[in-house]
Amino acid sequence: MTTTASGLVFTGELTGDFLALDGRDGKVLYRHDTEMSLHAGVISYAVDGRQYVAIAAGAAVGFWRAPSASATVTVFALP
Repeated sequence: MTTTASGLVFTGELTGDFLALDGRDGKVLYRHDTEMSLHAGVISYAVDGRQYVAIAAGAAVGFWRAPSASATVTVFALP
């Protein structure tokens, strides 16, 4: 789970859903199905004043009892 100074909370689920939540009330603001389990943390970074959020999905091992899949990294640019 990762939070931002603006009150957004980003998290992922083993079901493959990536979520952006309102940190004040927990309301889901955005949901994206990666179609693969999310096993890693969410990172947030900025380049030239624009904020990005990145997630890793999929795994080549069965440790989490999820189907094996090629790992991917998805990056979202915030408005």
